[in-house]
Amino acid sequence: MNTTWNKTNLVLVMLDANDNKIRYTYNNMIEKPSDDQITKFAAVIEKLTGTSFFNAYVTTTDNKTQVA
Repeated sequence: MNTTWNKTNLVLVMLDANDNKIRYTYNNMIEKPSDDQITKFAAVIEKLTGTSFFNAYVTTTDNKTQVA
């Protein structure tokens, strides 16, 4: 099978001042974000929102086609 990258989604779970979880979802990210890129992106979101980083989820969608 041939695999073709379609899209990557990133979900950042942040904590507010009361330790409530807030999810920020970003669609159509780069194909393979590194841990360092995710950490730096989360740091920017922390500064913009006043929340703190809890964890992240990366989901990649690929198209698979049968090879003749």
